[in-house]
Amino acid sequence: MSVIRVSRPKQDWSVSPATVLPAAWLFRLFRFHWNYTVILDNHPAGKIGNEQVRVFTVDPGEHRLRLRFVLLRRSKEMRMSLKEDEEREFLGGANGFGWPTLREASPEDLAAIRDRS
Repeated sequence: MSVIRVSRPKQDWSVSPATVLPAAWLFRLFRFHWNYTVILDNHPAGKIGNEQVRVFTVDPGEHRLRLRFVLLRRSKEMRMSLKEDEEREFLGGANGFGWPTLREASPEDLAAIRDRS
């Protein structure tokens, strides 16, 4: 079996009109929840909140991964090929406008996550 690990570290927000105005608008329109849905191979695999790590055990082969928030907001799709017993790590978050982001974790990212734990 192979492993896909998705981390969502605490994100430091900068205060600017680009981040405050859309957030205020969303708070008024929706009952806001900060969880993102992890979509693995076009099927919901679970939810991930701030400062959480989710681990998904998958079969070796081709896989597609993305994050979804409030149905229409989606991150770019990450495509990967996993070998037997391979482990891949990804970081999820949001850009300044509240759209989910997903990228492969660098060694520096992983060290920073371990230091915060």
